[in-house]
Amino acid sequence: MKDHIRRCIYLIDQFNYIRLIATIISLITLFIAVNTQNPINNDGILYLQTAEAFANSGWQEAIKHFNWPFYSIFIAWLSKLTHLSFENSTYVLNAVLLVIIVISFIALIEESGGSRFVQFLGALIILSHPQLHHYQHYIVRGFGYWAFSLLAFLNFIRFYKHLKWRHALGWGIFISVAILFRPEGLVICCFGPLVLLFRAKTTRWNKLGNTLKAYSFNIIAISIIIAWWLNMPNRTIAQLGKFRHWDQLQNGLTLLSTNINEKAVLVSQTILNDYSNKWGLTMVISGLTGIYLYKLVATLWPVHALLFGHAFWKRLMPAEKGIKRVIIYFSILNLVIPAIFLGQRFFVLSRFLMPASLLLLLWTPFSLHYIMQKWLDKKTVIKNNFVFPVLSIVFLIMFIYAFVPPNQSKAYITTAGTWLKHNMPQQSKLYTNNFRLSYYSEKKFMEWDISDNLIIPEWSSDDFVALKTKQKHYEKIKNTLLTLKLKPGKIFANKEGNMIAVFRFIKNK
Repeated sequence: MKDHIRRCIYLIDQFNYIRLIATIISLITLFIAVNTQNPINNDGILYLQTAEAFANSGWQEAIKHFNWPFYSIFIAWLSKLTHLSFENSTYVLNAVLLVIIVISFIALIEESGGSRFVQFLGALIILSHPQLHHYQHYIVRGFGYWAFSLLAFLNFIRFYKHLKWRHALGWGIFISVAILFRPEGLVICCFGPLVLLFRAKTTRWNKLGNTLKAYSFNIIAISIIIAWWLNMPNRTIAQLGKFRHWDQLQNGLTLLSTNINEKAVLVSQTILNDYSNKWGLTMVISGLTGIYLYKLVATLWPVHALLFGHAFWKRLMPAEKGIKRVIIYFSILNLVIPAIFLGQRFFVLSRFLMPASLLLLLWTPFSLHYIMQKWLDKKTVIKNNFVFPVLSIVFLIMFIYAFVPPNQSKAYITTAGTWLKHNMPQQSKLYTNNFRLSYYSEKKFMEWDISDNLIIPEWSSDDFVALKTKQKHYEKIKNTLLTLKLKPGKIFANKEGNMIAVFRFIKNK
């Protein structure tokens, strides 16, 4: 068996089409993921509505829907170019972005000193990564941020190595595009190039010059934006300074400190007693640390976290010391951003940790390769006789799972919305507690829930009520709505007991 594996390793080391095959597989997995009846996520609906607003009324209307509308603008442009619907244009855009993520990841492993077989392992890891696979059927601007921040980082690594202008410009251009998807890219753009000041075997003035090279495109771009802004009528620098995200960028640490101290005081006053109230701040910080570590491991995935720790501890990445320093520095930057967000908002989503996770994942194929070599070389050590086979089974399962369509337990929402679209009169309003129903029904939407108010404002006999609820609550809701002269209609449910119950107003004879 080991001889067969050695032969496979040799063949893969001679194979020149790893990235092409990885591209094809990534497109297949994305097609499977999006080709379901599951409803679009709430953020995705917002982005599509913003794209429609931009296509119909331009920039000003798009800003009213969402204050950072560039992802939606890309969707609108692609829709106009391809004549596809906004939804299908989004999936085409996401396909391109997913390919960029996969190709950039493999290229970064090569830049880190990975052999062709290690690149193959990297392709296997990124294609089968559960969190990345989880988001494939979502419409999230994170895809654009992850793709272009990885591409920017790839160019920065090459600039760090070779100090060529094309790589400096590549870094500046791609990090600027990443910022258009998520504004926190500004932090990476501002602080990332500073690592050049610590580049070995470079004089002090050359370090400064190289750092300015890395900033050159962004300095020019900012100058052009300011000049364009000032040439517009009734525009001033002060107005530009009122940009919504400046406060977060300028005062993020202050907001963090204020929020944590306020929560610590609250814990001391409401939970702790006179003997322990001094530990309020410790409880808050330790709790947030636990949340952060849990979410990081869940995003990175436990087996990948173990492989990263093993590779980092054993120093298995063969890249020169300076490249490792750059990878670690950018990883820390990407870890700090969601940590600050967690301290300010007291929650953090996995997709906020994906940029850092993608950089930490760069270490994992080196660990997997090391464990495999130990297994191939040694015959008597027990631990080296089962670790690699177990890891092989785990990654094989994850790879196969990447081709499994997502659970369609929420397809009933799409079905309900489509039914409402075809059965509601054109002038009818829809009262619902589910935002996605309004998107699929394409009807005027009034947010209403039976738990909020038993009075339905401004209703007419042609209006519909569609409530998302649990099957066990249906009878109680039906009896309550009968008192409001609403009769039960169509029901859409899944196997888990979730349902959409449609009601119509009883017309007076």
